[in-house]
Amino acid sequence: MRFISRWAMRSSSRRLFLCAALLAHALAPDGVFAGTVVERTVAFVNKKPVLLSDVELTRALLKLDEKEAVERAIDEALMFEEASRLVSETPAPETLALAVATLQEKAGPAFTKAALRRKALVQLAISSYIDLRLRPQVRVEDEAVRQAFNERATSGSEPPPFDLVADAIRESLESRALDQKIEEWVASLRGREDIRRMTPRP
Repeated sequence: MRFISRWAMRSSSRRLFLCAALLAHALAPDGVFAGTVVERTVAFVNKKPVLLSDVELTRALLKLDEKEAVERAIDEALMFEEASRLVSETPAPETLALAVATLQEKAGPAFTKAALRRKALVQLAISSYIDLRLRPQVRVEDEAVRQAFNERATSGSEPPPFDLVADAIRESLESRALDQKIEEWVASLRGREDIRRMTPRP
């Protein structure tokens, strides 16, 4: 799973936080679809419901099948619960508005602004947690950058000068290392938190 790349949460400039009032509002189960939908609970994470509407929004955003979307929604609920214990400030209005507009463009017109806003708040909170707790743990040594360059240089084509591509190689290695940190974090959350999936209706 590549959480950051799929949820567009890589920017190190996103030091954005969530206050308690926004956390409560973000989880409120009001309307999600612009049309009519029969809401139901598909899982519980620490006794808190994961709703079908959120699964459908996740499915639309990431182009997943229903089973994959359920698991991703569970992962997001786990990460958000952990992040909400740390974050404490609200995102800037313009940042939230941009996040909502981006989600709307990806998800299409079927979802309400309220649902997209909740999703944006959740994702921004998770992004902030990643920037604060996980990103500082990522270190790529110069030797690793040089080794990656040498491996690419032996692929057959003439490589560009090292100085021209070193920063891009470092960024790629950092991105890969951060993805690994996130996967380890989610695996840890799944191992210690209470997750209960509901049996799908026939």
